[in-house]
Amino acid sequence: MAGEATRPGPPAPDRYPRSVPTEFLDRIDLPELVQLPAWADPQTVRAAVGVAIVLSIIGLVLAARIIRRLVVRALVVMLLAALSIGLWEQRVNLADCAADCSCAVFGQPVKVPTDLNPNCTAA
Repeated sequence: MAGEATRPGPPAPDRYPRSVPTEFLDRIDLPELVQLPAWADPQTVRAAVGVAIVLSIIGLVLAARIIRRLVVRALVVMLLAALSIGLWEQRVNLADCAADCSCAVFGQPVKVPTDLNPNCTAA
């Protein structure tokens, strides 16, 4: 490519890939804060996360209608939207995690029962 100036170092990307937020979150190692109960298998947690998503969306709509101050309303709506997106991502991750025995919700491990995957050992 004659006539093009080259910069030293690695080439700069034209735009960031879509997986940047996910890769960033995957690098964060959250400590185990709580131990989930034995009945909290991936299917139950996935259903509970679905209910939490619906409740956060209802809260988002109510906050947008009830809160009068614009700054507070925008802050609450953004926080609830971020919570909903985070919950959705965790729910998607729970869909197939039993196959490789690595189920976790926001860094908290979820035990995979032997009926879902007999190769997973209960610790």
